[in-house]
This record gives sequence, C-alpha cells and structure tokens, in this order.
Amino acid sequence: MAAFTKLEDSPMFRKQVNSLEQLTDELKERCSNLHKGCKRFMGSLDEAYAGDLSFADSLEAFGAGLDDPVSVAIGGPVMSKFTTAFRELGTYKELLRSQVEHMLSDRLSQFINMDLNGVKDCRRRLDRAAVAYDQAREKFVSVRKGTRAEVVTELEEDLQNAKSTFERCRFNLVHALANIEAKKKYEFLESISAVMDAHLRYFKQGYELLGQMEPFIHQVLTYAQQSKEMAVSEQDKLAKRIQEFRTQEEIANVRMASNVDTSTSGDGIHVVGLQSYKTIEALMHSTANGEVQVIKQGYLFKRPQNTRGEWKRRFFVLDSHGTLYYYGNKGKSQGVASQQTAGEGAGVFGRFRFLNQRASSQGEDSISCHTIDLRTSTIKIDADENDLRFCFRIISPIKTFMLQAESVADQKDWIQKITGVIASLLNSPFPQQLSYGNPATESNRSTSSVDSLSIEDNKSSEGHDDIFNLLRNIPGNDSCAECRSPDPDWASLNLGILICIECSGAHRNLGVHISKVRSLRLDVKVWEPVIMDLFHALGNDYANSIWEALLPKEDQGMDESNGAILFIEKPKPSDAFSIKERYIQTKYVDKLLFARDTDQVTIDILEAIRTNDVRGAYRILAIAEVSANMTYDALSKDVHHVQPVTDKSLLDPVSCEIIRDSGKPEGCLQGCSLLHFACQYGHPVMVELLLLFGADINMQDFHGRSPLHHCVQKKNDDLTKQLLKRGARTTIKDGGGLTALERRMELGAITDEDLFILFVR
Repeated sequence: MAAFTKLEDSPMFRKQVNSLEQLTDELKERCSNLHKGCKRFMGSLDEAYAGDLSFADSLEAFGAGLDDPVSVAIGGPVMSKFTTAFRELGTYKELLRSQVEHMLSDRLSQFINMDLNGVKDCRRRLDRAAVAYDQAREKFVSVRKGTRAEVVTELEEDLQNAKSTFERCRFNLVHALANIEAKKKYEFLESISAVMDAHLRYFKQGYELLGQMEPFIHQVLTYAQQSKEMAVSEQDKLAKRIQEFRTQEEIANVRMASNVDTSTSGDGIHVVGLQSYKTIEALMHSTANGEVQVIKQGYLFKRPQNTRGEWKRRFFVLDSHGTLYYYGNKGKSQGVASQQTAGEGAGVFGRFRFLNQRASSQGEDSISCHTIDLRTSTIKIDADENDLRFCFRIISPIKTFMLQAESVADQKDWIQKITGVIASLLNSPFPQQLSYGNPATESNRSTSSVDSLSIEDNKSSEGHDDIFNLLRNIPGNDSCAECRSPDPDWASLNLGILICIECSGAHRNLGVHISKVRSLRLDVKVWEPVIMDLFHALGNDYANSIWEALLPKEDQGMDESNGAILFIEKPKPSDAFSIKERYIQTKYVDKLLFARDTDQVTIDILEAIRTNDVRGAYRILAIAEVSANMTYDALSKDVHHVQPVTDKSLLDPVSCEIIRDSGKPEGCLQGCSLLHFACQYGHPVMVELLLLFGADINMQDFHGRSPLHHCVQKKNDDLTKQLLKRGARTTIKDGGGLTALERRMELGAITDEDLFILFVR
C-alpha cells in the first residue's frame, strides 16, 4: 500500500503507524456518532410506519371499511381506496427502514466491531510481542564469553522466535491499518449512496402510486366541491324556509289572537278562519277525494281519564278529511312515574316535574299514532280541575279526552276548528263508511298504534304480495310450466317461467348454465323491476310455445313421423319426481320438443335488440342457438380494422376514422358483442336477458371498450348502475388507456351519488 512505502522497523515507520492509529481512533468516534444517528433515523421511520398504519386503521374504523348509512353519507366507500394507499405508503416506508438498516447501520456496526476494534487488538498483541522480543534480545546480548554452546544456541532460538512473533504482529497491525485506509475510500460512499438510492426508490414508488391515484383524487375533490356547493345551497334554502316559517307562524299567532281570518300559512298548512265554518266545509269538500291537507296541527297537553294520571305533551293533527289524530311515544314509563304520589300528580305543577324527569328518555320510544273519532264527539270549554287554564274536552260515547292548550288564543282556535270539522262531518252528504256503536271497534281505532318497524314490515309484506300477484297474472303463470301444478312459487330467471317446488329441484339438477332457479318467497332481492319487466315480456305460455312447440296438445293425436317424441308426454302434478325430471331433461338439455328453424338468420338478433323485441331475441337465442357472446364480426363482413394490429395507437377510439366520421362513439361496431348493442340502444330488459343467457359483462370490443364504456358514453346512468350491480369491472381500460369512470368524467361531473359509489367501491 502507498501508506507504507518502507516496511523496515524504524522510528519513521513507528511514527507512521502511530499517526494512522490516531486517525483510526478519531474515525471510530465519528462512526459511533453516525451509527447513533442512523439508529435514531430508523426509529423515526419505525414510528412513521406505525403512524401510517394507525391512521389507516382509524380511517377504516371511521367509515372506509363499513357500508352502514353513516359511512356511505360521509364517503366511506370512496375513502377505502385512500386507506389502501396509506397502507401501501407505510409498506414503502418500512422497506426504506430495512434498507437503511442493511446498507448503513449493519455495515457501520460491522466496521466498528471488526475493523476498527481489530486495530486495537493488533496493537495489544504487538505490544506484548515487542516486550517479549526485547527480553529475548537482552538475554542473548548479555551472554559472556566462554558460555556453553548449548546455552547460547537456546537463547539464540528464543531470540529468533520472539523476533518472528514480533514481525508477524507488526505486519498484522500494518495490514489492519492498510485495510482501514483502503475502506475509507469506498465503504462510506457506497453505504451512503445506497441509502440515497433507497430513498430514491421510496419516493419514486410513492410518486407512481399517487400518480395513478391522481385522476381519482381530482374526481373526488371535484365531487366534494360540488357536494359542498349543493350543501351550501341547501343550507341557504333551509334558512329561508325557517325564516318564512317563523314569520308566517308569528303572523298566524297575531291573527289568531285578534280573530283575523286567513286562508293559508307559508308552510302550506291550511288555517281556517274563526268567523265562519263555511271555509272549513268548503275545504273538506274540495279535498274529499283528493290530497289530504292539514287544517291545524300543534302540541297539546293530554291527560288520561284517570285523574291521577300524568299530563303528556302530544302532537295533534286535524286534517281536511275530518280526522283528528295525535302521535305519542310507545314504551314503558320510567320507574319514577310509578313511585309518584297522588298528591304530586294532582298538583298544578306536579305533571311538569314528571315531564322533566322523563324528557331524556322520550326520544328512545317508538312513535305511535292514535285517532279520535269526531263524528260522534262533542267539545266543551271547561276542565275537571278549575285551577287549570286553557283546557277543553272532546267527549265521545267511548272516551273523554282532556286537553290543554298553551295559550288562550290557541285554545279558542282549536275549539272553533274542531267544532267546524264536526259540523261539516254531520252535514256532509257523503258520510265516510265507518263503524259506530261498537265499543271494541272504537276502542281499537282510538288506541291502535303502529311503530316504524311494523310499518316497514307491512310495506315489505305488501310489496311481496304484489310481486306474487304480478307474476302469477302473466299468461300461463298460474300453474307450473312443467307439470301444471297450481300456484307455483319458484322461477327460472333465464327461461322466464314459474315452476313448482318439485320441478325446481329438477331444474337445479340441470345446472345454472341451463336454468337459474330462484324462489318467489325467499329470494326477495332478486325481483327487481327489470326482472319483473323481463317476466312480463315472457311468461309460461310464451316460453312453452318455444320449448314445447312439437309437443302434441291434449286434443291432438300423436305425430308418428317423429319417433323421438312419440312417447313423450307432459307430466302431471301427481307424477313421480323421476318422470318430471326426465321430461325436463328432454325439454331443455336434449331439446327434442322445440322446432328448429334452419332458415333462421342470425343477423335478425341485431334487429331484435335494436327494436327491443325481447320475445324475438329470446326465441332466436333458444332456437337458433345463437351465442350471447357473438360479435358483430361474425354477423357482418363490414369490418374496417385489419387484424392483427401492429400500430397500437389504432386501438384508441379517438383515433378511429369511423368514429370521427360518424361523430358518435358507437360508430365503430367491430368486436362489439350483443351486450354492447343492447347497451348502445339503452334497453335494460334486453341487457338483463343477454346476461341471463351467459353474456360476458366484461367483454371488450376492438377498441378495448366494455359494455360499461358504451353505457357511460351514452350517459345512460341507470343502465350503468345496472351493469355495476351485476359485476361489471371498473378497472378495464379501453384502447386509449381510460376506464369507464374516466370516460364518464370527461362528459361532465357525476351528480348521482349512488353511481359514484358503485364506481369506486
């Protein structure tokens, strides 16, 4: 090495060694400080990684990983992509930490422990060898003349051994110092540059990840800005409505107090004047068969017939059909009420203490609705308790309602309007058909209550019954399409028929590629409007006219010319399952009963799709056995682009001459499937039919466009949502490298929140 030009043991050599050792000590101190800084840096990366994961978990718990109404309202499905990105960025940070540890921390530690400490070890061994060498030399030169030869020889050997050990230790130290001097020139530069390269890859990965998300981030920001503007606008409208409502309410209170007649309030509530009942009667007659309008509504205190019962504040509504009803809270009273003494309940202010005690729990009770029959009622302006103001009673043959208003004007207004409604009901030439005189019926009507859950259940049940009725009213659907059992409650979605439960088992055995079986009762979510429209277009009679075209009618004889169907008979409800299954196998798998049309031109399928002829398309798909994934290239020789494509730019729809010349995105039909055509024409029922017949929802045309691309280019948001719900992939890019969402954003901002959530979920 150039650092040791001369290796003889001389004062100059020892000075050079000592100088290099001092530099080594200084270098060791610097390396220790650098190693400590490296450890702190790795610790900060560890904390940052843990922080990224903690933030991602918090964001997921906030709503990104949930689909409840609150999460959807705050954009949880959109945030899920951000959560994934934060976790990915945290992974990059952990990778950077491991590379810093491997490239710098571990190498520094090894350099300090092995190389720098190795110099110290070599110095200690050299010092011991130098002492031994000095002692051996001193003994050898101290030998006097005449000493025996064997003694001299032994001392000489000891001197040579000590010198050899000294030289070996000296050169070991030289080698260790030379090794450090050599590593100075590359070890640290290599480690630090490797750390910088790791940083470069870290930021590059983050840039690439965020670069891919940039369009999505901008779309979310645009959507958020639009939502913000809409929210501000809604807030302004709400503030104006509140101001108008308060103004009209104050005016109504002033007029009510001064007996000034008015017709309507700013909130659409009809307020009948106090001077005459004619206005009430005219309003009730005008809305007898139309929309119900509110005559008066507001809060009144109500006490049950038990004089010891507590007063309760209830919301009363008097409408133009002559109905007075009030809303209450359905639930158990708190224990405080049961412990209340008679003296407290009878006092003037006792009921207010009770109301305050249970005010915090009222919101937890379910809402119930009670009706008061005014047709057999009368009203009196007094109360059982003379010390209470603003009271009046509604007296019916069944029950007496003790009510209290909050002011004298409110009391007079309620009394006169209820009196006017009672008079109008008694004078009405078209009395409502209600049951009177039956205490049980009246009591049930006045105490009937339906909470929100019961209402929803009833609506669901009614909707389910409607589905049953609609499906069974289709021609032929009153009996099973296979064995004619009455009231079938199963269906084959793709065949468009209703079947009984026994035949549904045989259909399931065919496989879902032939028959997709669903229950009318259990699979409630299946029966969407588009499926209902498809069944309306088909039905058992029409489907059997295709699949059983060669089956002899009951009043016809056997056609002996066709031996294959000579002994085939339609099963009866009482036949064994094996007979029904064999018939269904013959009908749909062997296909022996439908008349094949050899002259069927498959190009007719395009015309059927264009005109939305669902029956025609169904017939062609069944009889001509046209594949639902057949492309325009197989149906027409009118193709423009030559395969294979060498110039990838031709795949971009923007560069297509046909699309440019036609001015329409659907101008180029090359590679389009039947599903592409149905999406172009915007026929949801046809789309559903093709999907049920096995159409590939993600099939791409020549320009790489999926059916979803064609829907968004037509700005058909409803059909777009239908495809997304059926599993259309949103990550497919067309020949121009854009997804369907990006194509849709080119056409303008997405204002349909449900559509946006379906795209980004």
